[in-house]
Amino acid sequence: MEKGVISLDLELIQTKETDLTHFVSHRTGLVYGNALHLLFTNELDSSKYTNDEKLKLLLFETLLFTYLRKNQGEFDKDAFMENLIEFYGNTKDGGVFAWFDRMFTGKTNQSIEEILAHRIQVKSTFFGANYWLNHLSNAFIFLDVVLYRAFLEGNIQSFSRHYADYASSLMNGMIYAAYTDDNAEDKEQRVLWHFLASTELEKSKKLRFENRILTGVTLRVLKKEHVVDKLLSKFTVELGLFLIQGTHQPNEEEQKKLASLGQALDLTSTEIQESIEMCNAYMLQNQNEILVFQSETETGYVFKAFSKRWIRILGRNKDKLVQEMRESKELMSLIQKSTKEELSAEEKEQVRTQFLDLIKTMPSLALFLLPGGSLLLPLILKLVPELMPSAFKVNEIEKNNDKK
Repeated sequence: MEKGVISLDLELIQTKETDLTHFVSHRTGLVYGNALHLLFTNELDSSKYTNDEKLKLLLFETLLFTYLRKNQGEFDKDAFMENLIEFYGNTKDGGVFAWFDRMFTGKTNQSIEEILAHRIQVKSTFFGANYWLNHLSNAFIFLDVVLYRAFLEGNIQSFSRHYADYASSLMNGMIYAAYTDDNAEDKEQRVLWHFLASTELEKSKKLRFENRILTGVTLRVLKKEHVVDKLLSKFTVELGLFLIQGTHQPNEEEQKKLASLGQALDLTSTEIQESIEMCNAYMLQNQNEILVFQSETETGYVFKAFSKRWIRILGRNKDKLVQEMRESKELMSLIQKSTKEELSAEEKEQVRTQFLDLIKTMPSLALFLLPGGSLLLPLILKLVPELMPSAFKVNEIEKNNDKK
């Protein structure tokens, strides 16, 4: 920070949203073990860094963000580093985390970097373990953030003491999702094997999950071993949906079972729907970064289903939407421009702000006002000209007349 490499975004940190960590973890790609965007170090030339180096930096940034959300006010770097050491370093239970004790040399900064470097690595002999992403990084790295937030809230004592319970709860949810059609496809099982390789579970527990990957998990077991943590529940539903949509569009019966997963994890219907939309938005915006999609056909049916749903929702509000948008010529002009060329960062922010203001009067579009709603905006705005071609035609004529 002293060198200006990390610049804290105080506006983001102080945003009055109840679950901003959830949104931020999606926006950056951390939920999927893929560092697509950094939080505080976007001035760095990311092309000079490996995927693992970027993921390590993103993990540190998100831990810092989580700490700052809990401890707002003047930032104390030493207090943060000591708190992080306390979170990671309590290894009285030993087991698979005994390696933490060997790392501490009295140099806090060095210890933290070594810990994070270890956390993003995956040791696996399974053939095709990098199937999930285009590198061998830890697919469960976001668990560190979930656990750290629980630690800051006083709900857990340390990372090592509670990690196994959280990882087990997540694995159960993933396996349950894979078997929504009572049969986990080979592609889904390969991804599950990589997820299991990403855990730091003891050998006996890993063997248990190896069997479950082959046979499935019952709803009773899912509920029994469920860890009560809202953020963990949301990520579990999202990764479950992400897993199965990589192979096919879920049918009605599978969607019901996915909903039952969310309900078993104590999520409301609104929270389940928000998780579904956030997952869909991430998949569609970052399809080129994710190896789970092997062809345009596979992403095609995801976008088709997404488009159909939102054209229906927007269509029910078509008249009011047209009326509101016509009153904002600037918004109409920018959306129209976006169909022909890439908008600048400033123009995108103008569209986002004006569109959110516009839909505050439309209850059925209230999803966009949730923290994750803005992830959907670029996709929704692509559908608006298709839904209301006449409105944009009128706007084009008016714009041409103004030029004369």
